[in-house]
Amino acid sequence: MTQGTGQERATAAAVAALQHARTIGVRVSVALVDLAGHELVVVRDDGAPGFTAGIARRKAATAAAFNRPSAELRDVQERRPEVLEVAGEQLRFRPTTLGGGLPWLLDGQVVGGVGVSGATPEQDTECAEAALAALAG
Repeated sequence: MTQGTGQERATAAAVAALQHARTIGVRVSVALVDLAGHELVVVRDDGAPGFTAGIARRKAATAAAFNRPSAELRDVQERRPEVLEVAGEQLRFRPTTLGGGLPWLLDGQVVGGVGVSGATPEQDTECAEAALAALAG
């Protein structure tokens, strides 16, 4: 997907993630954020718990800020928890180590993040990958 505004592209990517979630039988929330962690789109599917939208936002913002999947921060949290604490103060949100947040790359540069919440970490990640595929396709 190379055409359209950032908002249009983010919306189409969120729809792709929701469609993938439905094909695997789960209901999730999806968030896409820009590099600063500001929301471009947040969508909660029918049947997804209300709190999943906030978790999806944090996963997306974490992936964008750290330029890596949110789940990869578990090692940092275990070895040096103060790093995430200090980063959270600087970022003005608390980073998460929950799986399902992926960085959004454009021409090899991080431009934002995708976060999905509502299923298992593996399923959330799979849905986030579907969003990224829609952005790349």
